[in-house]
Amino acid sequence: MNPIRTRGRHRRPSLAQLEQASHKDAATIATQADLIADLRTQLGAALREASAAEERARVAAGELAQLEQAVETQAERIADLEHRLAVGVRAEHVIADTQPCPVLDDRFEQGPVRRLGASPLADTVEIPRPDAAEEAA
Repeated sequence: MNPIRTRGRHRRPSLAQLEQASHKDAATIATQADLIADLRTQLGAALREASAAEERARVAAGELAQLEQAVETQAERIADLEHRLAVGVRAEHVIADTQPCPVLDDRFEQGPVRRLGASPLADTVEIPRPDAAEEAA
């Protein structure tokens, strides 16, 4: 029951009742003012944390974009190198299939087997064998 209200219609609260109600209201206001100040402090801290979190998210998004670009660049380089390798392999096969092999028409004129030094493609000077004089005779 509110101390300000009285039972009678014409009866007014006493000065003591008004002072008591005033002290209660002042205490309630002071408590609520302290609560508001505390909530404002918490709100300020939360806003600072949110701002810091937004900044970290922005930096992380930038780093992620850089890393994605680096991965894309590497993937492009790999694809280019794979293409170059495939072209090189195909070119090697074409060259190997179409490059002429030297053929000697007189390769079997002295018999089916010859010494390596006697080959017309050899870069070495042929050293006569000791038994070559016997074969010539």
